[in-house]
Amino acid sequence: MKLSMDSPVFNIADQIADILVAGFLWLVFSVPVFTIGPASAALYYTVVKVVRRKRETVTKSFLYAFRLNLKQGIGLTILYLVYGAVLAIFISYMRYGALEINPYIAVLTGIIAAAPFLFTLPYIFPVLSRFQFKVSGLLQYALHMSIGHFITTGILLVMLLIVVFFIYLFPFFLGILPGIYAYGASFLIERVFKNYLKAEREKYGEEDELPWYLE
Repeated sequence: MKLSMDSPVFNIADQIADILVAGFLWLVFSVPVFTIGPASAALYYTVVKVVRRKRETVTKSFLYAFRLNLKQGIGLTILYLVYGAVLAIFISYMRYGALEINPYIAVLTGIIAAAPFLFTLPYIFPVLSRFQFKVSGLLQYALHMSIGHFITTGILLVMLLIVVFFIYLFPFFLGILPGIYAYGASFLIERVFKNYLKAEREKYGEEDELPWYLE
């Protein structure tokens, strides 16, 4: 039996191949570390546009989004790396009793300090890939989304934690799992984005004038 190129089997195979290629590009472009942000934004942009919407090619979409978000992405990466490092130092000091403060107050302080970092992490680079704001505006959007869709945020964090755990155990998954995570997370994040894109959709008159992400 011959299979048509439009058959579900070929479509699924194409999707898997595109996800793997996008994940590999993310790994390559994340090597300098400070480019993890723009690479993550490009990964999300590519997965949604190419894999889910079947527009353009993986390489073209990834490179376009990476260049577009390079400057802000690097700034956000540095911000999150510094924020994470400060949290890690605080936790380390707490663990070894170097801070002479009430442990309950210390734990509460740590939770309050870590919340903005953790809650916005699943959203910030997808937001960067879709919205054109200053860094402060991107952070506000990500924080608002994380609080307004608390259950979705929790699911995304669990998914992200599982990915990090498996990469920690099996480092060779580093070029595979990020693409799979971006694809799975996009089904949740795109539902959140719809509430924020209504105003932008109203700017366009005809249906055929809509950008691909508003169709």
